[in-house]
Amino acid sequence: MKTLRQDRFKTRVMKEFQTHNREQPLKSILKVKPPEQYYAQFTSPLKGLDSYSAVVRDEKADILRISLVNMAIYEFYLFAFGLSANFPVSRIFIYDDNRCQYLHTQDCGDSALWREKYLYCYEITLPAATEREEYQQRILNDLDSMFQLEVKIEKEHVVSDIYYNEKLGCPVATSWHEQTVMTIKPKHVLCS
Repeated sequence: MKTLRQDRFKTRVMKEFQTHNREQPLKSILKVKPPEQYYAQFTSPLKGLDSYSAVVRDEKADILRISLVNMAIYEFYLFAFGLSANFPVSRIFIYDDNRCQYLHTQDCGDSALWREKYLYCYEITLPAATEREEYQQRILNDLDSMFQLEVKIEKEHVVSDIYYNEKLGCPVATSWHEQTVMTIKPKHVLCS
């Protein structure tokens, strides 16, 4: 018979902030919840938290709560389209003079000020049986009404390899690959 010695197991003491951040996704991000059981609401960024997304399904209460915390506009769209949070920002094309409104770069200035101005939180509650495609569409509809943007996910063909053709005297593409890109354009309101 084998016995396990307790001193062989390492225990790690959790710091206070680690405990708080691990429990946060289970809670609503709203300080004051709407009276309705099902709602969708944008709020200001929450101080002291990194960005995260949480999908919590409570069958007993018949609630599916999706919380998107401290995210830039493009990150909301990545979630709504079902793309990875580490989607390369080099493949996000923004057709607007104010690029900083959507994506932080060195040209946008101080990161902390940018976060206060251009990050948002969003929470939506739906019936627990709501399918992924349905809640993604609801989020896209809410994003559309909030930000008035035309956002598309497209596939583009990119040259993978080039060689110099001496007979033609120019470079020639030898292979191509497909990559996903996101385009963001503000919707133009037509005045009549």
